[in-house]
Amino acid sequence: MDDRVAELSKYLFKAPQWTYSILFLLLFSLIIGISFDYGLWSDIKAGLLLIGIPAIISALISSPLTRTLGGKMTLNRSSLLALIGTTIIGIFCIAGALFSATLEGYIMALGIVFAIRMLILLSVSSNNLWKMMTPASLQTLFGGVFLSLYTHSLVHYTNLISGCIIFVLASYLFARYIDAPMKKAFGVGGLDLIRGFITHTADGPSGIEDFFRDMGESVDAPVTVLSFKRDCTEKATFVIPNVHPGLMGEIGGGNLPMMVTENFDGTVFVPHGTAYHDFNLVSVEEIPKVISAAKKALNNVAYTDVGTKSIRIKKGNTTILGQKFGESVLLTSSQCPAPTEDIEFAVGLTAMAEARVKGAKYAALIDAHNCTEAYANVITPGSHASYEIIKASSEVTEKLLATKNARIMLGVSKRDPMHPPDKGIGALGIKVAVVEVLGQKTAYVLIDGNNMVLGLRDAIIKALPVDEAEVMTTDTHSVNVGGSNFIGARIDHDELINTIREMTEEAIKNMEPVQAGMSTEFAEDVLVFGSHRTAQLASTVNAIISMGGGLAISIIVAALALAIFVFARNLRI
Repeated sequence: MDDRVAELSKYLFKAPQWTYSILFLLLFSLIIGISFDYGLWSDIKAGLLLIGIPAIISALISSPLTRTLGGKMTLNRSSLLALIGTTIIGIFCIAGALFSATLEGYIMALGIVFAIRMLILLSVSSNNLWKMMTPASLQTLFGGVFLSLYTHSLVHYTNLISGCIIFVLASYLFARYIDAPMKKAFGVGGLDLIRGFITHTADGPSGIEDFFRDMGESVDAPVTVLSFKRDCTEKATFVIPNVHPGLMGEIGGGNLPMMVTENFDGTVFVPHGTAYHDFNLVSVEEIPKVISAAKKALNNVAYTDVGTKSIRIKKGNTTILGQKFGESVLLTSSQCPAPTEDIEFAVGLTAMAEARVKGAKYAALIDAHNCTEAYANVITPGSHASYEIIKASSEVTEKLLATKNARIMLGVSKRDPMHPPDKGIGALGIKVAVVEVLGQKTAYVLIDGNNMVLGLRDAIIKALPVDEAEVMTTDTHSVNVGGSNFIGARIDHDELINTIREMTEEAIKNMEPVQAGMSTEFAEDVLVFGSHRTAQLASTVNAIISMGGGLAISIIVAALALAIFVFARNLRI
């Protein structure tokens, strides 16, 4: 669902500088004026007075008036809105001229412009109909005022009022259609979602986060910390939050890995915990709760200088790489080569509980998130993959607890991203930790990105000079503003593999004795999307989109037919 929502961003664009919009609509109005039948210079003057000046006045007034009424509107947007209205008027004037009825076409267009402006303002500024009615009417109102310079016919003004009523009512009915399903399901309107989505592209995530906050549910999410220190200094810290870093860009928890990293010392790894989109944070404001729980867990860590060799177990498509530090276990799950999406929270929670039942003091399960394709399956409770993860976690923990302990050595390396985020790797770049116990070297590779193309994970592991390895991604959604952007889809594989191999060699050279420890705390009262909310939101939006186009066409045709009938009837009278 995240990808489908993110892909809608390709239809968004930034409003041009207001001066360009004003200049264009002014020139356009002069050209359209020729469609009037008053003589060339009088036509140009009519275009300026009937089309250009009302549009310019409405552009300059709409922005401050809308903000005064509690909405949001920039001068660039209000000027673009006036330009859209001018274009509609121009089209109807030309159409009217074909039937020697330019003025009637102009009058009908004023009613349509009123309706279009109202629908747009409800979508991008405020969902309060009565407050938006005034700024929506400005271009029509001033057009009607200047119309008095060319006609005093009561019929023309009757048609203007009738047209406004017909088209505004049609616009209102369409707006309520968009709003109704969302209000019924989530208590907030569909126009609120549209407005938040548009606001996010220009003003940051706060607008759309207000929408998600209203529909969110409160949960307690476990956050596990695995810390490695040398001489009382943090050398590396793994922070594994069981929330989902979505929705996209920096909305909600989209940039969770970066914000967590900035709050800890040493080389910080923030791999993907087990959580699906239902555990998307609704707002950036929820991230400090996760960070607070991680800091509390770090303060409670009891360190030891011993651990075990890593052990890999495979059940079906599931591979678990496990390693014990003290009496706690770190488990990393991959489904490669089968393409998969997230592991649902309940599956991971059960697997970690099984590990603790076997005797582990603490257990952390990382979703390596390293093999996928578009719209891959989620691992849900009750699926074959979920049982494989649970059984493999239990089995590997049992083996780790029976394995000989020995001194832990650790080396780390990190690199900034090789390419900009639109190539699939986020600002945290690549990090490598190599753990050595009894001569066995295990590499943990973490790439700041959202999943990985098929086959790349295996190619990376094969190239590393270690005994065992796993490649993980943070699942950051900061790289997903325009939709799916998997690691390896837009960069050269050999370049990435060579970089990680070099980093692994650097980490081996950086090896030194360390102490390690793990602890888990809960981030309490965290607002997330909620159980099944993501699927419900996706299905509701899809239903609105699939039916909205046909309904819009039906409403437009019906409104135009009714307006033409009323106009013709009034002219006959």
